[in-house]
Formats: sequence, structure tokens, C-alpha cells
Amino acid sequence: MSDTAVDDGPLAKTTVRVTIDNERDVMAVNAWLGRWGPKLRLSDNQGCGCCLDVWDVQGPRQALNDLPAALRSAVCDA
Repeated sequence: MSDTAVDDGPLAKTTVRVTIDNERDVMAVNAWLGRWGPKLRLSDNQGCGCCLDVWDVQGPRQALNDLPAALRSAVCDA
């Protein structure tokens, strides 16, 4: 996880998964990262990188819930 400071209360966690060939999903994740990136802690990409990107993410619950449920696992306390 990166050492980016998160100062919006207790952290929550989820796993984000996006299939590279689904342009709509890739755009949704990129837009989400653009909005919330500074408040998130992301693991290194655990997917293969050629067809699937996978990150474990910690951040404010509001940020994690902002990503469509189809692109993430259930949000739980970190």
C-alpha cells in the first residue's frame, strides 16, 4: 500500500477488479481514481496487467462506495 495520508476518519477496504477490454469499466475506474486517488491507499496491481487489473484498496467508506459495486468486493472495515 502507498503511504498516502488518509484523514477522513476510519479506513474501509475493498478489492477493485477491472477487465482491461471493458472500456466502460476502465473509464469508470480511472474517473474514480481521479476523484478519490489522493485519499486512497492502493496495493500494487495484483492482476496480470494484460487482461485484468486487481488492487486492494483502503480509504474512506464514502470513496469506496462511490465505485460501482460490480467493480469491487464488499466494503468492510479496514
